[in-house]
Amino acid sequence: MKRRKPLPPALVGRPFSTREALHLGASPKQLRAQDLSTPFRGARLPAGATTLRERSLALQSVSSPASYVSHSTAALLYGVPLPRRLELDERIHLSVARGTRAPQRPGVVGHSTAPGAHDAPWLDSRGLRISRAARLWLDLASQLDLVELVIAGDYLLRGFRQPSGRRTPFVTMNQLRDEAASNPARRQGRLISAALDLIRERVDSPYETRLRLIVQSAGFPDPIVNEPILDARGDTIAQPDLRIPGFNVGLEYQGDGHRKNRSQWQRDVVRRRELDAIKWKTIEAVALDIRNPGHLLHTLEQQLRERGWTGTPTWPTLGIET
Repeated sequence: MKRRKPLPPALVGRPFSTREALHLGASPKQLRAQDLSTPFRGARLPAGATTLRERSLALQSVSSPASYVSHSTAALLYGVPLPRRLELDERIHLSVARGTRAPQRPGVVGHSTAPGAHDAPWLDSRGLRISRAARLWLDLASQLDLVELVIAGDYLLRGFRQPSGRRTPFVTMNQLRDEAASNPARRQGRLISAALDLIRERVDSPYETRLRLIVQSAGFPDPIVNEPILDARGDTIAQPDLRIPGFNVGLEYQGDGHRKNRSQWQRDVVRRRELDAIKWKTIEAVALDIRNPGHLLHTLEQQLRERGWTGTPTWPTLGIET
């Protein structure tokens, strides 16, 4: 049996265009082999290579050098928490500068975008042209609602965790504001402005963002995010997800990790004893409280009243009967 001639070494194991392959000496028959797939016309991928990054690289191989992956596609590559409707959308968003025709091909959503705060709206991520984080967040305003956009902003400000445990932000607050200021005519201007006022640093999860926004919208003091509580010696006792400034009250979102992880549960027990000693009240929240927060907010109001808060809540169902 005659062995099939292998592809040129430069093409093995990566996405490529048929034009590049033919230039390197591959034959049309080789490009029809079963160990290659065709994610886009004129592009090839090794069979089984189906990740979003691999598909994006394949698209890039047959797209204009001025185009870059953007919007929710870029967000997923950054790891931004997105609503399910966008996570399941397999189309790739591709942008070019305004004045250039937006990409048009099956499986692709093309965009023409105005200049931003940077000379180039994209960066090179190991060979893939992808939106800069500030531009990405601005573009997401066309796909997300207010809460979802704040969640995305919180995540980008928090950044990724390095092996050492240290966080490296994808973007700064100033960069987000500069990018927004460079695009004042955007149709989502009001949404972007509102979200900029609500984004916070040091947020660990989308549920923490949702919990904070619920508390804020209910008319309580603006919570402080992940600030340590210190004992008399200056040692950290705890670092609650949210704390109400001026009052010994905090809120903690409890995910399944706290319930299933024995070590975490034991640390939580010890920490609660230490907090009790300084008259600190922690209100724990779970996923049900995010969907139906009335009881949680009543509890928060009660605890704040006991500590001297005299403000007026705006949550429709609030108002402790006396």
